[in-house]
Amino acid sequence: MIAADRGRLGGVDARVKLLWVLATLVAGLVFVEIVSLLVVLASIALVAAVGGVLGETLRRLRGLGLLIITIGLIFGLTVPGDPLPAFPVGGLDVVVSQQGLLLGLVSILRMFVFAAPLLVVVMTTNNSDLIQALMVARLPLEYALMIVLALNFVPLYLAELGRIADAQRARAHALVEQGLLGRLRGLVPIFVPLTLNAIDRADTVGKVLEIRGFARRRFRPDFEPLSGGSWALLAAALALVAVAAASILAGHDLIAAALGLGAR
Repeated sequence: MIAADRGRLGGVDARVKLLWVLATLVAGLVFVEIVSLLVVLASIALVAAVGGVLGETLRRLRGLGLLIITIGLIFGLTVPGDPLPAFPVGGLDVVVSQQGLLLGLVSILRMFVFAAPLLVVVMTTNNSDLIQALMVARLPLEYALMIVLALNFVPLYLAELGRIADAQRARAHALVEQGLLGRLRGLVPIFVPLTLNAIDRADTVGKVLEIRGFARRRFRPDFEPLSGGSWALLAAALALVAVAAASILAGHDLIAAALGLGAR
């Protein structure tokens, strides 16, 4: 697929995109304030919007959104602390602690910060460019290929999971039954075909690589000079890392401080 098909970010150097992903990862690990994580998410959304893939990124994140929010709710229900007013759910009064709710929100935002840049990079970068960028970091070709294939298979498996679940519902299969064992039995008709399809796809990819003589090939990374878009994204990544490093040295969240919110 040519760069034009990948949007405006298609012409950005793959090495710069990986540096930007690492910068967002560092920022997601360093910042613990909700407002700071929202600012990082806003910067990721801005990059996706400039690249023309914001809508597609949000659509693909929707599949992960339910899982991420569920994990955040688990924190809210299990972490002890100052209880908030109970609210009824299915005839039961659910009590959530203030600390658990805060930890859940931070966890949800962090997971979105980690997932969104990877989706943007995968959608806007050729597989060969990603492999070469990983090889620049002294990663062997075989490992670089496995990482790129795994990143490309994640959205495929998420879409396939939805299709299998819809097909099972059409067959009047109850996905959620009573009790723990019932719920596990309800997941079997979904994960069995999903696992078999994944094994079949991996076997097909392996045979194609073998037919094309992949094991006998030797690749040497080759990149063109950085374009204006590459320099702009590199500057954004360096600025993000600089703010995170300055926050560590200062001992407090500089983004929250700049917005007048301070540390908790």
